[in-house]
Amino acid sequence: MKNHFEKFLKSSFGLEIRSKGKIVARSKKAGIKGLVDFIKKHNRRLKDLIIFDKTVGRGVALLSVYLKAKAVYGKTGSKLASKAFKKYKIKFYFNKTIPHILNKKGDGLCPFEKLSLDRKPKEFYSLVKNN
Repeated sequence: MKNHFEKFLKSSFGLEIRSKGKIVARSKKAGIKGLVDFIKKHNRRLKDLIIFDKTVGRGVALLSVYLKAKAVYGKTGSKLASKAFKKYKIKFYFNKTIPHILNKKGDGLCPFEKLSLDRKPKEFYSLVKNN
């Protein structure tokens, strides 16, 4: 899977989702939008999901848990995402781990990182599905 991840990192996509080894979705949308769109379209019908994402915050982690993903690979991931993956027993790999995902200005938490705090996966998805 590492070879596929390396190829993904060189691509222009921000998100790639695989099911049983095959690519089932790709997105260039920013933030969690691509993942939310995937859930709206497929819900939890697809199994054995492997998610590649360039930036993995706690929001992406909770949505991955909601999808019952098998593993998540990220170029950059937050410590909050790591804790969520460990809590829900999902395998993950980050090239680089940072304390938090920041907002675009860089002066505070990413809005979805903040919204995900103290939330369960289903609750978080309910809050973001209409964004």
